[in-house]
Amino acid sequence: MATLRRIRIARALAMLRDTTKPITEIAFDVGYDTSQAFSKSFRQMTGCSATQARANRDELDSLANQLSRGPSRTPAPSIEVRLVSIEPFKVISARHIGPPSGLFSKFSELFGWAEKTGLLHDFRGIYGIPIDDPREQCDEGPRFDCCFDFGPNAESIQQYNQAMLGGGLHAVARHVGPYEGIDDIYDAMYGSWIESSHYVLRNQCSYNHYLVDPSTVPAEQWETDIYIPIEKIV
Repeated sequence: MATLRRIRIARALAMLRDTTKPITEIAFDVGYDTSQAFSKSFRQMTGCSATQARANRDELDSLANQLSRGPSRTPAPSIEVRLVSIEPFKVISARHIGPPSGLFSKFSELFGWAEKTGLLHDFRGIYGIPIDDPREQCDEGPRFDCCFDFGPNAESIQQYNQAMLGGGLHAVARHVGPYEGIDDIYDAMYGSWIESSHYVLRNQCSYNHYLVDPSTVPAEQWETDIYIPIEKIV
């Protein structure tokens, strides 16, 4: 989504520079449903309004060049990717909105509920669904679904949700170390790996599978498998 926003605003900058179209019309042309949503996204990406950018040609060119290069990030790590076919499975999830530092509390809350309801005897795994990139600015904070697999018969209650993960072919890469490094693995898989492979992404959520209990070993020994749904290019 961050890449899509960047591409849309980059197109809008080019139209502001090369056309005399009204800003509202440009907003619709680049994919926004309302001029208000466009204005908010434009200011977040550029630090100014579309009217201000159009009035300053040098600033307009600078912003266009900046967005066309994309975000500046550290080089992607080398990764080993394996392909696996996953049967779909059900998880119980709790939504966390805010800084990643709050994820441990949300996982603990869900674990405590499962302990009280007797689901722990069917515990099968710990998972996470990163809905937003925690490095991007969000109004309320990045969204993340904390998940446990308690088997196919587990049922949630009102404040928790059920979701299906897996199903079909996935690219899998393992990250060893603190969870902050997982974002770099996603960058490498979505970027250099998918570009050089014979696969494309499927319209299904990616997810993390946490292989060890982080309370039992040092952070340097945490292991996480990152699953990305793919399909072969026809």
